[in-house]
Amino acid sequence: MSLQLREGLNVQFQGYPYRVLDVQPGRSVTLMDKCNAYTKEMTFDEVNHYFSLGKLKIIEDDGYIFRDDNLPPIPSALPEHIRHSMQRRLQYVIGILTQTEKTSCESTLRPIAQSIAKAIGDTKTPGHLTLYRWCRDYKNSGEDIMSLAPRTQNCGRRQGQIHPEVLELFYSVLDRCYLTIHRNSKKHAHQKLIDEIFLENKKRPKEEWLSFLSYGGFCKLIKRVLDPFIEMARRYSERYALRYFRTRDRGPVAFFPLERVEIDHTILDVIIVHPITKKLLGRPTVTVAIDRRTRMVCAIYIDLAPPSSVAVMLCIKQAVSNKTELIRQYGLSSDNYWPVEGRIAALWMDNGPEFHAHVHKQLCCDLMIDLQYCPPGMPWYKAVVERFIGTLNTRLIHRLPGTTWSNPEMRASYPSEKLACITLEELRALVFKWVVVDYHNTRHSELGETPLQCWNRLIEDHPIPPLTDSSKLETQFSLTFHRRITNGRISVKGLTYHHPHLVHLQASASRNKKFMLRIDPEDIRHAYISDPINKALIKLDFIAQSINEKTTWRAYVNTRKEIAIQSEADSLLAEQVIGEKAVLNEEIFQLQRSAEQSLGKPKIKQAKCKSSIAHEVNSFPTKIQDEADPRDMNYDDWEVELYVDRSEEND
Repeated sequence: MSLQLREGLNVQFQGYPYRVLDVQPGRSVTLMDKCNAYTKEMTFDEVNHYFSLGKLKIIEDDGYIFRDDNLPPIPSALPEHIRHSMQRRLQYVIGILTQTEKTSCESTLRPIAQSIAKAIGDTKTPGHLTLYRWCRDYKNSGEDIMSLAPRTQNCGRRQGQIHPEVLELFYSVLDRCYLTIHRNSKKHAHQKLIDEIFLENKKRPKEEWLSFLSYGGFCKLIKRVLDPFIEMARRYSERYALRYFRTRDRGPVAFFPLERVEIDHTILDVIIVHPITKKLLGRPTVTVAIDRRTRMVCAIYIDLAPPSSVAVMLCIKQAVSNKTELIRQYGLSSDNYWPVEGRIAALWMDNGPEFHAHVHKQLCCDLMIDLQYCPPGMPWYKAVVERFIGTLNTRLIHRLPGTTWSNPEMRASYPSEKLACITLEELRALVFKWVVVDYHNTRHSELGETPLQCWNRLIEDHPIPPLTDSSKLETQFSLTFHRRITNGRISVKGLTYHHPHLVHLQASASRNKKFMLRIDPEDIRHAYISDPINKALIKLDFIAQSINEKTTWRAYVNTRKEIAIQSEADSLLAEQVIGEKAVLNEEIFQLQRSAEQSLGKPKIKQAKCKSSIAHEVNSFPTKIQDEADPRDMNYDDWEVELYVDRSEEND
């Protein structure tokens, strides 16, 4: 078996992967190690020897089809003018072979060729030798049409005449100066090669000097012999190269609605203002859940706060719930409807911390939603939601006043801050209307129909199971806390709830018993507590004088943070108040010390037995016993050792 090598072929040499860089027929073969880009040059005899021993093996390129003559495998891959020339030759060959087998006879070929030229309108009839060669090649190739391709197709494939020693210096410079973490430019590497050739020429007589390689030839040679992956791996890192050259796949597929829902969030390219003061509030965050099979948007939640588990829960709640109230809230007509609701089979997301939160996992477990996390570095596992966010920005957000566009180049001199005039509620209304009216009714390029048409068609064969009553409660009251009942009330973060039965529940439970409190994140006035004794849910009454209207959990928490920050700033600025507090505390300490001095400084030590106390008192000097107060010497009532101040004897 003869060994057929060509440039770009993948081979395995002594168990390691190599790539054929250069083939000099009958002379040498240059291989490059695909792991570290080191080159190895061998003669043809060495290559055949290793191939016969089984140490050199050719690895078939998966998905690649080649021809031995370096032509494309199919005629349609040829340039248009080459195809026209090949079709012209084919007409002559077929016309000749159908009329005669004497393709080498000039007298026979000439009249046939002239009649064919007249029929096809060819003004330049080929000569008999050319026709003979075309017919011969066509028959020898098994009537392969590619054998009639003009030979000029392979013109320009010569690699140039570069001295082998210059090539050796080139590979050395490439390894030492270009493929390093210092990332030297091609100009610097080329200058290093020129220096190496100059030093080498100084050792040789003038008639044996090596020719210098131009910068253009140097760059072309790098592009021809160096694999882009190895170049990036050596100059940056292997991890960087693996991420850049990673395989782009479509990921898992879905076959029916809500079989696979993808969820993600991002910052929208628009600036929001305050509805009253018109102060710039920043760019909002959108959390989107979309069905992969039908491309129907399941939920879309917009808020100014950064991504969190609360935003994810509200998005899931909207995805499984009925959207009729939302359509009525944002003023859409009755002809528009958003039919997505029901139980989700699987939820696909990335590895963000908000998707690993306990409350998020608990909610999905209660709703029987299978959680699937995308592998790191493989964004195509949720490519649908990523593409939808891009569509939302380009088709709606970038048309609104105050948009920041997607990058500074697109933004140019657009005054985003000056033109910003949209509030958060106005943005929510615009996005909901765009989703229901525009996106759901626009033909999708991959589906071949609109998302709404696809949903209505597939929902007939695969109806979505509705949520149970318990699941609806889980979605309505999704914030979970465990707190103790105190004085018939239960509180969390300044929110207090009451019910007459809480007193009985507190009395019947153990002292440190904690009860599960569930709060509606969209209206903190609504909450219930779990009664483990009666196995029931108790709807609580909200007790707060400052909150009389619908307030979301996010807005309440942000208000508390602002108040805490403001109070801390006020306390730091009120230096006079801090000084007055210090003076007041010092006055109290002075009063305590004065009261202690008025007691005559008695000292009390550790208690002893009565017999030892009596023995020590009887041993006191007589004068002290006579002067002591009899009430103080009642040893039946005292079990401590009494010491009298010796300074009183001098008085």
